[in-house]
Amino acid sequence: MLRSVFIVLILLTGWVYAFQSTLYAACLYLWIAYFRPEYWAWSGVFATLNLSYIAGAWLVARVVLSGAFRLTVGSGLLIVFLAHSLVSSAFGPQAAYSLSQWQEFAKTIIVSVILTSVIRSAADLRVILVVIALSLGFEGTKQGWANLILNPGGHNDNTIPFLGDNNLVAVGMLMLLAIVSALAATSTGWMKRGFQFMAIGVLYRAVSTYSRGGFISAGVVGAIWFWRSPHKAKTVAAVVLATALVVPVLPQEFWDRMSTITAPSDERDESSAGRLYFWQVGVAMANDHPLLGVGNGAYSRLYDRYDWTHGDFGSSRAVHSAWFGVLAELGYPGLLLFVIIVVTSLRSCRRVRLAARRGEVSAALGSYAVGFETALMAFIVGGSFVSFHYNEMLWHFFALSAALERVAAAEAAANRVGAEQPQLTPEAAKPDPEFEWA
Repeated sequence: MLRSVFIVLILLTGWVYAFQSTLYAACLYLWIAYFRPEYWAWSGVFATLNLSYIAGAWLVARVVLSGAFRLTVGSGLLIVFLAHSLVSSAFGPQAAYSLSQWQEFAKTIIVSVILTSVIRSAADLRVILVVIALSLGFEGTKQGWANLILNPGGHNDNTIPFLGDNNLVAVGMLMLLAIVSALAATSTGWMKRGFQFMAIGVLYRAVSTYSRGGFISAGVVGAIWFWRSPHKAKTVAAVVLATALVVPVLPQEFWDRMSTITAPSDERDESSAGRLYFWQVGVAMANDHPLLGVGNGAYSRLYDRYDWTHGDFGSSRAVHSAWFGVLAELGYPGLLLFVIIVVTSLRSCRRVRLAARRGEVSAALGSYAVGFETALMAFIVGGSFVSFHYNEMLWHFFALSAALERVAAAEAAANRVGAEQPQLTPEAAKPDPEFEWA
């Protein structure tokens, strides 16, 4: 009952704000998408309301009515990828099923494109990041700290509806960790302490999945955050504190599983051997359908047809790799588009990060750039071992990276105008070409 009351209060508050602006309408949608109240509440009434669809429809309506939509190169790439996936699905061997999967993916891309339009300032971006962090991090932090205190070293196999199984949870939590760390770095007082507390809980939630891909990603997140940090002494202290809390409680079982990452081919467990085989199957599918692939989500449905071991690794298996998943389901052009989107997003982060270092934009934007860069690297590593390629979080982060650069361009232009003489022409207020997408 209390959970239901809690959700109703948030929904009422969220809708009051959602009627005021497109930004708050986006926040309401993101809270529903990341938190998934229909799974968290014990009452089944929320599942019957289709909250995500209603909030998404209102968000689209707000954008259309307000004329806030603006197409950029970043959002354009997302639309091109969506169009390619539509053609792949329509002409794939499992067209009916793939088109139903494409419809779900289309919702993700629509919201992602909208995010690039409604975020117009650093304050807007921070609001979105806080909503994402609290929505997804609420349950992750709770489970992380509860496990650390009540069941230290225990294996947490609980799924998170927004992410999926333990391997997907590990990647998602580590991507979230990068954003929570950026929010902590740009906060003060109790908010800073709150995000730091959340960061430890989220980290342990990721590690306690016993995911080997997640373990590697955790190392990448720590290394990049240290490398990019302007205050390396504080970063080292934070890493040491987190390590001191997490590592001592991990049992030998955990380290035995992690040691299989570097095991020779004749000592690999069935899980590791299976992943390598699933990737080979993905390549076989792509080679049979090089231009369009087999269609959205069709890998599992076609796996048995391509399985030349005739069931040694089970039936209707997943590809267990974002890269090979895109390759198999969308063909070689789809994979190329996907790589371009990833590289473009990283490029946006790098440009904002360097601009912040030069003092052209605020240090906060630089911290957000490092956060997105770190999150995307966590995906690049961890996503190589899980089917993360259609997850909303990934595509939202692509969009937010584009929005970050757009905000930085506007801020750099405003700073440049402020530093010049008042009689300068209006052309001085144009965005710095260094930040432009085109």
